[in-house]
Amino acid sequence: MKLIRTILLAGLVLGTAAVTFAAPPSKRIYTSSALRTAEEFQKLKAGDTIAMVCKQCDSVTVQTLESTDEAMKLCKEGETVVCGSCTMTTKVVRHGPRSKAGSHSEIRYENEKGEECMFVAKLEG
Repeated sequence: MKLIRTILLAGLVLGTAAVTFAAPPSKRIYTSSALRTAEEFQKLKAGDTIAMVCKQCDSVTVQTLESTDEAMKLCKEGETVVCGSCTMTTKVVRHGPRSKAGSHSEIRYENEKGEECMFVAKLEG
């Protein structure tokens, strides 16, 4: 009985893996981790796709960047970013020390209470 259960479990795992990887590569989308520094935003270029994840309404807004300036606006301290679903306005805030060689501060999107409620990630795939 234990052998049959093990064989069925192995078949289920292998079947699930086969279905997962059966999609063509063009249909798979991988996300990288959240963009947290100005240097990461500087690497974005026109045509890159980003996901803006709102923790307030549990939604994801996918956007294709038209320029590098558009990406840099998303990390400029004091700028506001609006959620595409719940239309909540968040403010770009930097946390941590800054240096002349570059900004090592972390970029966060906070609501009026100072709580982090959104993040941005680059979509790769």
